[in-house]
Amino acid sequence: MVLDTARADALEPYGAPAGASPAVAQLARSGTTLREIYATASWTLPSHGSMFTGLLPRAARIGDTGAERSETAAILRGQSDRVLPEVLRRAGYGTGAVSTNVWVSQWTGFDTGFERFVLTDSGRQGRIHAEDLRSRASWAREAVRARADDGAAEAEQVLDGWIDRVDRDRPFFWFVNLVECHSPYLPPRPYNDLGPLDRLRAGIEARRHLTLGAIWRACVSDFDVPEEALGRMRHLYARSIRYMDDWLGRLLERLDVAGILDDTAVIVTSDHGENFGEGGLMAHAFSLDDRLIQVPLVAAGPRTDRLAQTLTSLGRLPLLTADIAGIAHHPWAADDLGPDGVAVAQLNPPSTPDHERVELVREEWGLDDAGVARLTTPFMCATDGRFKLIRRPGREELVDLAADPMEVDPIQVDDADAAVDAAAALPDLREALDHPSASGGFTLETAEEPRPEPTDEETQAIEERMRLLGYM
Repeated sequence: MVLDTARADALEPYGAPAGASPAVAQLARSGTTLREIYATASWTLPSHGSMFTGLLPRAARIGDTGAERSETAAILRGQSDRVLPEVLRRAGYGTGAVSTNVWVSQWTGFDTGFERFVLTDSGRQGRIHAEDLRSRASWAREAVRARADDGAAEAEQVLDGWIDRVDRDRPFFWFVNLVECHSPYLPPRPYNDLGPLDRLRAGIEARRHLTLGAIWRACVSDFDVPEEALGRMRHLYARSIRYMDDWLGRLLERLDVAGILDDTAVIVTSDHGENFGEGGLMAHAFSLDDRLIQVPLVAAGPRTDRLAQTLTSLGRLPLLTADIAGIAHHPWAADDLGPDGVAVAQLNPPSTPDHERVELVREEWGLDDAGVARLTTPFMCATDGRFKLIRRPGREELVDLAADPMEVDPIQVDDADAAVDAAAALPDLREALDHPSASGGFTLETAEEPRPEPTDEETQAIEERMRLLGYM
């Protein structure tokens, strides 16, 4: 189960206050908590690509700069023998998925290997971008009423039906993605416990600061989100976490009542975190800071005690899942993501420097060359939990996470005096970034005869959601 956009420190096992996530806390007490696990990217598509294929984003060619989203579908379907649900299906598992995230959908190929795949959508994440007067009034009214969620209620109904009809003679693998703590951070009541006026303010602030363009501008240009608005966002984000946690608690109870929980391995994680003004950043754009890439992972149930307790990558999830499932023959190897003890993450920005929209926003936002570079330059990092080596074209920077936890003052690696404390760590960090998996030397190749594309009606529906979200 992926709690999309959930920061590790938003959950109780990772330092959140008691009551923030009681179901996750109970799961941790009865199972295993991985303390140091890192996502391979800071946004949904490439991070899920790693969770499904066991490869870093550049090796899997998922989330490439300027790539058409449909290319991801061709890649995943063309190499289904490496995709986690397909490997489990071939091993005899019944496979099903429920996603509330359009990035994890049939259109992007994440239905590969699933016998049942359901995409739910309340439509709210698209409505935030609508500019006509009627849509804006409807948005404000919805914010005050606080009745809508982002698909979790519908996903719960789907899973209830699956539990009622589960085949007890066949093992199953079910995948769930919930986006309730993704922006705009507007959970339904009673989780949204603000008064009507503050609910209205939160809705207006979401339209002002949490559209895709506003997030990008805040990260690469002038950060203009008031502290009062950030405070409301942080509060409602925490309440959204609790909404998902209660959802998880009900699911676990349903599995228990059905008599299948004790025989089920439950894994709860996230694909990336979120920023609320830290380091001048909003949401999860243009950064690989630890608030985005250090994620939670809590597991309980049969064989989950086998999960490694050392620093690892979320890209190892297929290998870990195969171990839990007792599948000996699979396509993943321990060194697919480089050496142990170091985690690598990669960021490919959404546009190339010559893209026409870059010139448009340069003028509109008043971007200097540094701002354009931040908007368009790919980079990657390797971390051992204490030091983080960031490699950009033509230069390397080092962050001492103990001395600079906000990651705002990186050290130039060629500054020998400044980097002396990290001298012992640098060889391993560089080895991880030089590994073929990080450089892209280990890639998936699209098969000549991929599975059929979604129908025209399905494609049109999903493309419309993407358009409403501002991605097309």
